[in-house]
Amino acid sequence: MRKQYDRFDLESAIQTVWNTKDDLELITQQMVDGPEPMTEDELANVMIGLSELHDIRCKKLFSVFETMLREKSFTDTGYSSVVLGEPSVKDEIPPKK
Repeated sequence: MRKQYDRFDLESAIQTVWNTKDDLELITQQMVDGPEPMTEDELANVMIGLSELHDIRCKKLFSVFETMLREKSFTDTGYSSVVLGEPSVKDEIPPKK
């Protein structure tokens, strides 16, 4: 059974992908200011692991996005003015008489 996703799931997946930046900053801090310098092997292992983790995060994000597209979660939600700061399509088109 597929999970139904909403815009909050999508936002959460996007935030999770951004964690990669924090991970890179932490690795850099360890390299520069750590009590013991990382060996080339240690650094390579950390970077390979981070690359794999980032790939998993991106696949999850794309899966949420793809599922929401398939479920037509983005059609006429009325959220565009709140989420994007722009008027939604239904706000721009005058009602028919």
